Amino acid sequence: MVKMLLAVAVIVLTTSSSFALPETGYIGLFADATHDTDPTSGGAGYNVCPPQYGQFQCWIWCLPSVHGLQALEFAISFPPTVVVLATTRNYPDITMEIGSPDGGISIAFGEGNCRSDWLWTHNFTCMSLAAGLPAQIRIVPHPGVQPMPAYQFASCGPGYPIEPCIILCPLYICYPYPEGPLGIEQTNWGSIKSLF
Repeated sequence: MVKMLLAVAVIVLTTSSSFALPETGYIGLFADATHDTDPTSGGAGYNVCPPQYGQFQCWIWCLPSVHGLQALEFAISFPPTVVVLATTRNYPDITMEIGSPDGGISIAFGEGNCRSDWLWTHNFTCMSLAAGLPAQIRIVPHPGVQPMPAYQFASCGPGYPIEPCIILCPLYICYPYPEGPLGIEQTNWGSIKSLF
């Protein structure tokens, strides 16, 4: 009886966690390792305002869809007022990486390493060349991938079919915190907020 109850609990937990994933995957840029967008909770969120020559962090976070995440392609646009000082790739299951985030990058996880939860692929240490000047670091299409828009995920199904992903948010530099969410594209904040 105990074994049966444990098996049912495992099935329920596994099933309920898969239902928490969205139908479409998301990719976004955040200022801290917690991908927290609520400034009242202590997270750095998606808005920083460093002094001139001040350093700050930029994290690439992904949330797979219900179909999982096996690979992804995207590029990052840095404004001329931001210099990247160092890049860290710390996700251990990345087995293939071609290109660079600012020129267009393709990333794949090893076979059998389907991702099904939030993960970050890169962390940048950046320096601001100007104080208080509004700018954005943005996810943009990979210039070498067609068709556009070429920011996309490969799901974990047979043949790893390509799926579009939604840009969750850029990293805003020296924007005032908005009354409502800022930067969430092609989606409804109310449906996304529960994912954090």
